[in-house]
Amino acid sequence: MTEPHDPPATFVDKLRERAGVIVAVIGLIAWMAMLWFMFGDVL
Repeated sequence: MTEPHDPPATFVDKLRERAGVIVAVIGLIAWMAMLWFMFGDVL
């Protein structure tokens, strides 16, 4: 938990907190690209 007297979080700390979201977004984009390349001619 962040206490009020803690120093503000650095960019790296914020990046670590959001790492799961970033990985999920990249995975979703890669999955959609894979589907597009595999089935693009059919759709």
